[in-house]
Amino acid sequence: MALALFDMDGTLIDGNTTADYVKSRWERGLLRTRDALAAWVVYSRYRLGAVDMVTLLHEAAREVKGQTEQSLVDEYRIIYEERVRQRICPRMRERVGIHRQNGDRMAIVTASTPYIARHLAAELEIDVVLATELEVIDGSFTGRLSGDPCFGRFKIDAVERLLQAERFALKDAYFYSDSDSDAPLLAHVGKPVVVRPDPRLRWRAWRNQWPKL
Repeated sequence: MALALFDMDGTLIDGNTTADYVKSRWERGLLRTRDALAAWVVYSRYRLGAVDMVTLLHEAAREVKGQTEQSLVDEYRIIYEERVRQRICPRMRERVGIHRQNGDRMAIVTASTPYIARHLAAELEIDVVLATELEVIDGSFTGRLSGDPCFGRFKIDAVERLLQAERFALKDAYFYSDSDSDAPLLAHVGKPVVVRPDPRLRWRAWRNQWPKL
């Protein structure tokens, strides 16, 4: 039995769930057009490697300060059903099925918050969700993250905590990702696989002879 790790945005699903969240709020009149456009510009700059994602995640936590966690859970449930579910990548659904048939332990490892990832994990029968957690006290967000963001090198820390609890070895683990921001974890596992890689990851995968799905 092996451990199979999956990035979410751009890997298990086509597109980005943060963009889905922004678009959904804009369409419902909960976000001004200029703020939606600003969010899109930031996302585009992130894809080009021009934005510090860790800083953005801390800023996103501050944006929901005072909001109840249940309200965000409810909002993301709708977003998943209306926007995300139909964009699950068929090739990745098939690959998850192969790992399931092999009896492998599976986990989603995403920089996003867990509110979409939990629905996706239930849909695909993936065992564990490792995500960026928002701090909640008395049912409401404090405006801070709970621990480190699950991004870049911090994904390694999150996975290693899972390994300690479940006694797997990273040298035997798979990790599927589309983003060069995941290069630290891709380099850390024994079986990296790139999926629809961004330009920087395409070059890195070619240099390191990582297989492409």
